[in-house]
Amino acid sequence: MAEQMVDNAPGRALPVESSVGTSQLSGPVSASQPLWQQRGDGVTLIAGYHFVVAGLFLLGTLILIIPTGILGVVAALDNADAMVPMVVVGFVALIVLALSMLNLAVGYGLWTLKAWGRAAAIALAFISLFGFPIGTVIGALTLWYLFKPEVAARFE
Repeated sequence: MAEQMVDNAPGRALPVESSVGTSQLSGPVSASQPLWQQRGDGVTLIAGYHFVVAGLFLLGTLILIIPTGILGVVAALDNADAMVPMVVVGFVALIVLALSMLNLAVGYGLWTLKAWGRAAAIALAFISLFGFPIGTVIGALTLWYLFKPEVAARFE
């Protein structure tokens, strides 16, 4: 660690340690440290990404409820042919809700450093590789980070 002098008051200079050039992953991680220190910034970022994606999927589910309800009312009151589109849109809403819950669970697993959270995040990262171009980049970076030995050791 490099020491720099910071002028705190007139005529007084205090030494301040700088973290330039140090890696956050360097050094041992002990169980006595708080969870946020054990987790590290990369895992926190990936967990946050999964929480945001879960929120977006949940928003999509809420948006899909509107046409499902409208089609249900139309099918009940006026046109029975609207029943098929209502079921299709409702099924899509259920799939989107399931994806929301999956991402929420993965985010929680990463946040709490569970081994199953890392495994599920790796599986979702492989799937996201097919979402060219943004999904490919996010999936590749997630895989690269979660396969680092020092990161994998945090989940043991």
